Amino acid sequence: GTGGEPNRPVGVAMVYETAGGEAYYLEDSGAAQLGASESTTPNESESSNLPTAAGQTARLDSLLEGLLPQVGAAAGGDPADAAGGLGLGDGGATLGGDRSIAKVKTSVFGIEGEGTRFLYVFDRSESMAGYQAAPLKAAKAELIKSIESLGPAHQFQIVFYNDSPLPFGGMKSGGPQMFKGEPASKLAATRFVRDISADGGTRHIDALRMALAMGPDVLFFLTDADSFPSSRELEDLHARAARAGTTLHTIQFGSGPNQHGGGWIRQLAETTLGKYRYIDVTQLKQR
Repeated sequence: GTGGEPNRPVGVAMVYETAGGEAYYLEDSGAAQLGASESTTPNESESSNLPTAAGQTARLDSLLEGLLPQVGAAAGGDPADAAGGLGLGDGGATLGGDRSIAKVKTSVFGIEGEGTRFLYVFDRSESMAGYQAAPLKAAKAELIKSIESLGPAHQFQIVFYNDSPLPFGGMKSGGPQMFKGEPASKLAATRFVRDISADGGTRHIDALRMALAMGPDVLFFLTDADSFPSSRELEDLHARAARAGTTLHTIQFGSGPNQHGGGWIRQLAETTLGKYRYIDVTQLKQR
């Protein structure tokens, strides 16, 4: 959230690094963490460098099991591999999606996106629990509704993030996977979303890079934090989105009128031909 990153105890960190050099982290700090005004504008194959020691691999599986109990139960298998019993997509191997699949339109907070592959990158930092958790509840409701609108041939993935990204289904050696919009996958995703809680700080970039690496047609990015990435980080995101052919739609939560015009969050949408919307959380209905 806007309050910055709290001090966190040192623990076990497992690193997943793609061929492009970006690294994603799953950390064990001793306890599993899970955790209107509207403006519109016109509209990588990854290899794993996970630690090879058997003990470290087992530690990662144990951590994922703590993070994703409901997903594992819904999939009927190892919680670290929620693909069991679910329909996997291509994991980002085909950027732009399968042209033989009919596109679908789906929306989040009134912003409509069209395509066959959808990524949802949602903030779950501590500040999302403010106002009796109205921001997080509203975000969850919109996310579930959007996923429900997808057909079985369409693909999706959800990345919640605070200090680190948490993808639906976890992340093993191959990285996070896209899931087909089949009933079992959508049911497991709904349970995953409902179990998320808000805590921790806010680090946008790792989550956005992870999502863009899967090559979605549309990426819905929701945050209540206005912490600024560096100009180099922002340029890198723009380049990744261009390579993947991804349109980013951005939703910014805030308290009161939008006094800053959206800043880099609006810019991220505009440079990818997406739309931006500001939501005053004080006006959200309790759900």
